[in-house]
Amino acid sequence: MKKKNKGFTLTEMLIVVAIIAILIAIAIPTFTKTLERSREAADLANVRNAYSQVLTAAIWDDTHSPLYQNGTYQLTVRLQQAVDGWTMNTDELNVGGIRYTDDVHWKGKKPRAKGKCRVYYSEGGVYLNWAGEDYINSVSAQDFLTPEALRDIVGDQYKYTVINSNETYGQGEGTQKFLDYAREHGFNLADYGAATWQIYVKENGKNEILKKPAIYWSTVELTDETAGKKVPVMGYRDGKYDVYSALVETYNSGTANQYNSIKNNFANITDSGGNATFQFDSYEEAKAAYDQILKAYQAKGTVEYSDLKNAGLTD
Repeated sequence: MKKKNKGFTLTEMLIVVAIIAILIAIAIPTFTKTLERSREAADLANVRNAYSQVLTAAIWDDTHSPLYQNGTYQLTVRLQQAVDGWTMNTDELNVGGIRYTDDVHWKGKKPRAKGKCRVYYSEGGVYLNWAGEDYINSVSAQDFLTPEALRDIVGDQYKYTVINSNETYGQGEGTQKFLDYAREHGFNLADYGAATWQIYVKENGKNEILKKPAIYWSTVELTDETAGKKVPVMGYRDGKYDVYSALVETYNSGTANQYNSIKNNFANITDSGGNATFQFDSYEEAKAAYDQILKAYQAKGTVEYSDLKNAGLTD
C-alpha cells in the first residue's frame, strides 16, 4: 500500500520563506555594492579618457580645441555613481599617475551621486575636481544664468532687479523660486562655497530680463555684526570672473523682510555699461586673488583698500 504524500506543512513553508528572505537580505547589499563599484569603475575610465584628452590638447597648445574654455583646457565628466563618496578602496584610485592621496591635483575627496568631475589643465599639470565644480563655470552659467531660465523662474513681470539669497520669502519670492528651479535641475549654489549670493535679473530701473545675467557671491556669512563692513566678493558674468570687496548693507530695515546682503553692484553688469575693477579669464586666478583678500578680512573683520592693493586688485 502506497504511503500518501502529505506535502509541506505551513510551518515548513514559513521556514522556507524565512530562509529565502534572509538570503535575499544578504544578497541585495552585496549586489548593490558590486553594482556601485562597477559604476565607479566606469566613472574612473571616463575620467582617465578626459585626462588624456585634456593633456593632449594642452601639450599641443591647441587653442582651437573645444576643450579650450576660459583660458584653460578642461572637460567635465558626468558621473554615473548613485552613492556619495567611494565604495571601492581609495588606495586603488589612480588617474594618469594622480592618486587619491595627492591633495594638490586630486581635489574633492567625496564625489556626489550623479555629480561631475572636472578635469582641467593649469600651471603645467592636470587637476581632477571630483566635487564637481567648486565655482560657477561657463557650463553652469549657461545652464542656470540665461534669460530663458530666469523667465522660467520669475517671469517677465518680476519687479525686483536682484534675486538675493538672504532675502525673506516675502521679498518677491524670487529666491525660493530660484532654489526650487535649481533643485529640480540638480544645481546647488552651496557646492560653490557661496554663503551669500546675488543673481542680477534686470538692469537697474528697467523691466527687461538681462541679456547677460550675472551672479556675485561671498563665502562670508552675513550677520548684523557684518553690516557696514566690507567683505570679499567673486562674480561670474559673460565668461569672466570679477573679484572685489563689497559693503554689507541692511535692506528693508525695521520690517518683517529685513535682511543683510552685499551691496547691489549694478555698475559691474555688462548691460549697464559698467566694468569691474578687476576681471580674470580663469577661475583659478580669480580664486587666488579672492583668497588673499579673504585672509585680510578674516584678520581684520573687513576689507580695506590696502588689502585690495596688496592683492593686485587696484589700478
